[in-house]
Amino acid sequence: MRNLFNFIIRYSHWLVAIMLIAFSFYLVFTHNSYQRSVYLTSANKVTGQFYTISNNLTSFFLLKQNNQQLLERNAVLEKDLYSLRAHLDSLATADTTEVNAFVRDTVESPQFDFIPAEVVNLSFSGVNNFITINKGSARGIKPDMGVISQRGVVGVVSQVSQNFSLVIPVINPKFRLSGKLKNSENYGSIAWDGKNIRQAQLLDLPRHEVFQHGDTVLTSFSRIFPRNLIIGFVSDRGESKDDNFNTFNIDLATDFYTLQDVLVIDDRFYEEQKALEALLQ
Repeated sequence: MRNLFNFIIRYSHWLVAIMLIAFSFYLVFTHNSYQRSVYLTSANKVTGQFYTISNNLTSFFLLKQNNQQLLERNAVLEKDLYSLRAHLDSLATADTTEVNAFVRDTVESPQFDFIPAEVVNLSFSGVNNFITINKGSARGIKPDMGVISQRGVVGVVSQVSQNFSLVIPVINPKFRLSGKLKNSENYGSIAWDGKNIRQAQLLDLPRHEVFQHGDTVLTSFSRIFPRNLIIGFVSDRGESKDDNFNTFNIDLATDFYTLQDVLVIDDRFYEEQKALEALLQ
């Protein structure tokens, strides 16, 4: 113990200098948005390379589960394709020009494109959770793009480097999204109370809203996500701060513990809509 005290006394000026430098960096990155953005982008690139290696190892053990999810997703897509074909058949007697325009707009020039990416890091420390994916600006990814999994909504792109991106997931207090029950026209807000990473909350629905356990919760109005994407399923009624509104706990469709692959949503009309709405601000 005496040797320890002697060491501290002998090198106290160096220890004080190191502490002051560390505190200075903390103040710079905490109170300056530009420096914080540069730091996050640089750190994201370095840590992304490291987590890519570790992710390759863990993903091997989840191949069976991921394949099962792919089969389930393919089944849903096949069902949707069948419904689309049936709808087109029902239009057989309609005006040919109308049918061709419908096919051209929905098939040849879709509004949404999807960029596949792999999760290379998931941070669930405290409440400031984030996800790192292995695609960045080099693949056309930009901040404010939506991210989904094979099962449902994941989050929103926050920071981007050339080859990696940081995603703010649903299980982060900063995340907000408009949502609604599947069989309802009323919409509320999706938020996370910081307690359980398997659950989020659907807030601000009218008190008279009829619901059942297991009701599907979907996306509603959003510049980032298409409508009617699955967010989760109603678990029970939560605590509401306003007697005029309901709060529901929802089991998230995406399992963040096993998340390996995601799709980043590229909306080709996003910038046009954003610029137009900015004229009124």
